[in-house]
Amino acid sequence: MIMSDDYEIPVEEETNVKCPVCGSNLFFIQMLTDIAFERRILLQSYFCKKCLFKKNDVVQMDRDKPIRISLAVRNRDDIRITLYRSPDARVVIPEIGAEIEPGDISSGEITTVEGILTRIWERMDTVLRDFEGTDLERREAEETLNRIRDMKILPFTLILEDESGMSRIQSSRAIIENIEENLK
Repeated sequence: MIMSDDYEIPVEEETNVKCPVCGSNLFFIQMLTDIAFERRILLQSYFCKKCLFKKNDVVQMDRDKPIRISLAVRNRDDIRITLYRSPDARVVIPEIGAEIEPGDISSGEITTVEGILTRIWERMDTVLRDFEGTDLERREAEETLNRIRDMKILPFTLILEDESGMSRIQSSRAIIENIEENLK
């Protein structure tokens, strides 16, 4: 691994923290580095040398101004557009009433528009299994689920609202707005 002079080589340290799988002491490594999209990040890893359990965390060190990015998804080619969703980003598709909220254990991801749709479809499919609403509500939910699966929701709008300002949609058609200006 090539390291710049700005960074130290990470040091592995044994901790008193016990492995949740086998009970051995976990080892800890952390490293400050720069990567695309996130820029400066702190990588932290706990791992067990006995059973190979591993838990990684990525902590954003940089932040920009809060932004809203909108993309009009017009056709099947558009679902291949790549995007980066930061751990702080909320995803909204207003045409189907879908939202993905960031949570305490959210992590950033590089995905595509199709990847976002797949995540929404999988979550809706899971929720429908235990659905306790009326027959009409169930039919409407199943219809939306089928429309997503069959890509019959085109065209639609994909919105990323990101308090960290780090999210990106890799398209010249993506519209980026400063959220603070819109709230005034």
